Amino acid sequence: MRIRSQNNLFLLSFALITIVALALYLHIARIQNEKNSDLNQSDQGAYIEFAVSSYETRWQETGGRARMPLFPWIMALFYSPAMTEEAFFEVGKVLNTSMSWLILCLLAAVFVRRFSLIYAIFASFCIAFLVFVLKSPYFQGEILLYGFFSAAFICAIDTFLKPSGWKGGLIVGILLALAHFAKAVGLLFLLLYIAAQCLQFVINYAARKLPSPPISQYLRSTLVPAVVCAIAFLALLSPYLNESYQRYGLHFYNVSTTFYMWYDSWGEAKEGTKAAGDREGWPDLPPEEIPSMRKYLQEHTLAQIADRFVLGASKLFGRSCTDIEPEYAYNYGHCSQVLLGLISLAAALPFLLWRKSRRELLEHAGLACFVAGLLLLYTASAVWYAALGAAGPRALLTLAVPFFYTLGLVMHSQAVSSIKLHLVSRQFRLTSGVYGALCIFLSYEIYLVLVFRAAAMYGGK
Repeated sequence: MRIRSQNNLFLLSFALITIVALALYLHIARIQNEKNSDLNQSDQGAYIEFAVSSYETRWQETGGRARMPLFPWIMALFYSPAMTEEAFFEVGKVLNTSMSWLILCLLAAVFVRRFSLIYAIFASFCIAFLVFVLKSPYFQGEILLYGFFSAAFICAIDTFLKPSGWKGGLIVGILLALAHFAKAVGLLFLLLYIAAQCLQFVINYAARKLPSPPISQYLRSTLVPAVVCAIAFLALLSPYLNESYQRYGLHFYNVSTTFYMWYDSWGEAKEGTKAAGDREGWPDLPPEEIPSMRKYLQEHTLAQIADRFVLGASKLFGRSCTDIEPEYAYNYGHCSQVLLGLISLAAALPFLLWRKSRRELLEHAGLACFVAGLLLLYTASAVWYAALGAAGPRALLTLAVPFFYTLGLVMHSQAVSSIKLHLVSRQFRLTSGVYGALCIFLSYEIYLVLVFRAAAMYGGK
């Protein structure tokens, strides 16, 4: 009877937290919705045109390779020729806000199932109120990207921790293809995943003890999911990739990654391939004027490349964490949580490495390389692109859920969660104290979002 009462109290408390969180989320989204009153600001107008064109062509429109089709195609389902652009704009903002809450509920369910309740609440609230709510009332595809990219990341982690053969690889490939169809960011993820699984296969096979399991067991747990993931990813995207090849000459053609990121400024990009019709076909420029990674490396010194990373980092930091630039004042508020998370990771990793046996470390080497590579390389690419001066932090926010999921995995590992402290004749887990401190700082940041940021900042950058 007592257990039933405790369960009922837990369910009642959880339901109350959910209702309060939803009400607060929608209130903040409404405030930010009023801030987003110009459909031509940022790239929302382009997304609206894409969606209308998709409706008029019965979803045959695939865009000019500056924006991916998934979000416009979904928005086109709710379009009517009787709508004005302004009316469609308002409908899209409401739909995106609703979609953001649905994605958050699914992510929160995953965090609750995987981690302790206090950490799940902290991570879910951090993602909701410091990232999603300030991106939701916009006619843009970022929320959709964050959802599918995060799902692909979580499922990829599971294929390392709990190998399930080809099924795990198939799920990762499908989710990653959907993420790429929302924003062209999936190829690097795919290559990192394949490389990490190959590395894990080599380590497992080299460290085997005789008599050892047949090689097929190592293949099923590593290379098979990697191959199936690649096949699923390419198969789902093949119509789009083939059309890109026919129109532009490259399967993975995208104006941002193919050209713009290899310019030194956004002004150069606008006067270069953009002016030369890079969204209609291959730009009409002499080969020596077409930007590429090889051309960039040939024309720039290591010092100039380093300076670009410094410039991009300063722009992202200024636009995400400070009010240096008035247009970006009071941005987001996630920086303090990321900093505290990084400090927690730095403090936890030595315990993790010290308490794990050599065999256990080798068993998770591929996973560690995949996670570290993904977080570092996507951060570096966002910093690199930010140096152009035309982008805000929204590309970097793709890593919000992967970061907090990774932090949760480390902090909930047996090696770290078992650390206990004694204080005034009481014993408690160190991680519980860390989560409590994080929640206190998060409460203050949510307060700032509610009172200042939601009404002062523009979340569409």
